[in-house]
Amino acid sequence: MYNKLTKPNLSPKTAKLYQHGFRLLEEQLGTYIKEHYSGVEKIEFSPIYITEEGSTFSNAYVRPTIYDKYGNKATLGTTIENYTPSSYGLVTHIFLDFDGSGNNVIELMDSEGNDIDVSNAKHLPDEAKLTKARSTDENISLLVQDSQLKDVVKDEKGSPEAEIIYNVKLSKEEG
Repeated sequence: MYNKLTKPNLSPKTAKLYQHGFRLLEEQLGTYIKEHYSGVEKIEFSPIYITEEGSTFSNAYVRPTIYDKYGNKATLGTTIENYTPSSYGLVTHIFLDFDGSGNNVIELMDSEGNDIDVSNAKHLPDEAKLTKARSTDENISLLVQDSQLKDVVKDEKGSPEAEIIYNVKLSKEEG
């Protein structure tokens, strides 16, 4: 009974596709934050939240939580003073499908908005690394202005020691 309520009803093949694709998306986002922001202690990802289940592909997204050096934490994609930034998921950041032969198709968007095929990648290829991410930058800036994070600053030094904790657990919508 418990699993039925909390786990999405995806076929094993579709679940593997989501987990593989979102692991690469998490690596893309985590690497961007780690390489472009100083003052970050840790980046931890939420489970992959699945919404609107149906016979075809469901909507899915993740939310990264950033921890600063002072022990504060803030989650990207959550409401800040009546403004809700976008989540990270299908449609906006990643494309998941099967080709005519039933093989995985995974595409991540690069900094220029181009789709990069990462279907066969185990780790994020260099061409899929982000050099800029306006919505992420705006979201982090708002979290700092709202005092949820302290001394997290966009700069070229980054946070090379920051830990990235990936999460490919599939879960129904937050709540």
